[in-house]
Amino acid sequence: MPSIEVYGVKAHYTKIGTAGPLVLMVHAATNHGAQWDLVRAAMGPDYRYLLPDLFNSGGTAPWPQKRLRRDLNFDDEADIVLSMLMAIDEPVHLVGHSYGGAVALRAAIRSTANPDGGPVRSLCLIEPGGCPLLAEAERFRDYEEYVGVMREFLRAVDAGEPVSAWRDFLNYYRGHRDAWDSLDKSVQDRIVAKTETQRQVYAAQMSNPTTLAELRNLKMETLVITGGQTTAPERAVCEVLVQYLPHARLHIIPNAGHPMPASHPKAVAAALSRHIDDSELFRP
Repeated sequence: MPSIEVYGVKAHYTKIGTAGPLVLMVHAATNHGAQWDLVRAAMGPDYRYLLPDLFNSGGTAPWPQKRLRRDLNFDDEADIVLSMLMAIDEPVHLVGHSYGGAVALRAAIRSTANPDGGPVRSLCLIEPGGCPLLAEAERFRDYEEYVGVMREFLRAVDAGEPVSAWRDFLNYYRGHRDAWDSLDKSVQDRIVAKTETQRQVYAAQMSNPTTLAELRNLKMETLVITGGQTTAPERAVCEVLVQYLPHARLHIIPNAGHPMPASHPKAVAAALSRHIDDSELFRP
């Protein structure tokens, strides 16, 4: 598996395809590049794909917190994407889901000020994390709900109840109270093993430096995807993005919740393919 070194850690990525537009897809928290397999299969062979593993995901080692003496943040994760852009040195269509959407957005913002890397031709954000944006946009009810989910997760973890933390988390994001109990025990165990990673994710969420002013400066065509059955805070983040990004449009996938790349891969793939093809057709 190819890799690129970031902060002394080999960040692994998967490269698929030999022809067509280049699509760099950033996975959600506690996942890895293979998250995109169903979407990629539905999109077909007309694209090239780059699928990085963020810190402590897939083939990439954990964030070196003890050595660097600080917590992981979104800019650290974005450095993986930016390092890949600099190495590739050609335009890419940047895609991210959830935590990976926030990472992709940070990378796009920073790439506009970096003349050494390949440009981001288009951006697709699938319900990206954006908690502080809700507060800045004065969507306070949605902000409090978002923060409340984080606090309850951390409270349960600190109380030594990681299973309870994950049960409430998954039931909330998947929209039904049996979401956790419907999983196989082996899947539950793999999720619980990611508890510390999720703690770092929430710390990064609360310190996300992206601002509304930065959104206004992004000029690339942007597709924001949300699910028709998602949570109120996730929908609110998407609405804020469409309001402040100059060239953004909202696409709603009916009956989908937050984990839509897994639950509705064909619908995600169809929207993403149209977006990429249009961006290629009307590029300067």
